Amino acid sequence: MYDGQEFLRDKRWCLSRRTLLTGAGALGGAGLLSACGGGDSSADQAAATPGTVLARTGDVPVGGGTVVDGVLVVQAEAGTFTAYDATCPHQGVRVGAPRDGVITCPAHNSTFAIGDGARLGGPASRGLTEIPVRVDGTDIVRA
Repeated sequence: MYDGQEFLRDKRWCLSRRTLLTGAGALGGAGLLSACGGGDSSADQAAATPGTVLARTGDVPVGGGTVVDGVLVVQAEAGTFTAYDATCPHQGVRVGAPRDGVITCPAHNSTFAIGDGARLGGPASRGLTEIPVRVDGTDIVRA
């Protein structure tokens, strides 16, 4: 019978990287693995460039929002658009679009206010980082 220390010294229980990735792929785990990332894809980096169109005003519902290339664009009140880095400050998991005025991280249920990105609850130690945007006609553009 193993005690805790013997278990940690016994490497037989460790998965190789190849085994982990193969198993994740077999389970359709690409989404699982990508959820762990910090959001540094080339699309995310493009969204960080000033002048980039993030969304169209008609694509962002009043009281809700949409996540585009690592940026969460919200419309807390009609005609008022705000954007946040969609990366949860707790462990870097991407937050989802708001529901009922609350933005939630799916990993550990940290919650944030739609109006200012402030932390409402959960393990995150701070709110979401605001990204400056402006409206140009029907486009919401990174300022």
